[in-house]
Amino acid sequence: MNTLDLERSGPWRELFERALELTAELERRVPGAAWSFGGGTVLMLRIDHRQSRDIDLFVPDPQYLGYVSPRLNDVAESISADYEQAAEYLKLFLPGGEIDVVVGTPLTERPFDLVEYRGRTIKVETSGEIVAKKMWHRGDRAKARDLFDLCAVDRAEPEQVEAAKPWMARHGAAFLDGLSLREALLRREFEEIDAIGPRMSFEECFSRAERIIRSVLRGTGA
Repeated sequence: MNTLDLERSGPWRELFERALELTAELERRVPGAAWSFGGGTVLMLRIDHRQSRDIDLFVPDPQYLGYVSPRLNDVAESISADYEQAAEYLKLFLPGGEIDVVVGTPLTERPFDLVEYRGRTIKVETSGEIVAKKMWHRGDRAKARDLFDLCAVDRAEPEQVEAAKPWMARHGAAFLDGLSLREALLRREFEEIDAIGPRMSFEECFSRAERIIRSVLRGTGA
């Protein structure tokens, strides 16, 4: 198992500290409020695959968004008055990046690890949960970084990809179709990813993703 490094330096740190202020306010307003820290930045902190700075927080109840909206909450407004809100998400725009609060319940059997950080216990999503959410919620809108993340997790933690496989069937065919239909654009975006260390080529990653997803689709008869 790869070790999570919450002390890693980088632009993500300032955003994370502001995100913790936001979650502290949520917990004050809703005692026992559940939330987790996931997304590409968690993968960076765990498997060191690409640079990432935005903070993705997941909450199970859309009503939580109102408690951390700058429109309704002074603490949230002090973090950023520049935001976008919809029924299922809240985006706070800061000079160094974004804090995204997304409505999404856990999918996998082990969706998070409990991590102690400066006196707080944080639910940090497993790599399998992160991949599962990417594929389940937006697999029909293939992005280069989602392809990159899938392949990086498969290389570093293949057992986590196995845990995510049940959640790939819904959009698996659309994901592969999107890669094929938009290959030229996605290839350019793939090459622009700020990878850490040796990187897979677009062809190698495409082939790896196809192998993973085809195995899922064969199992479902799709």
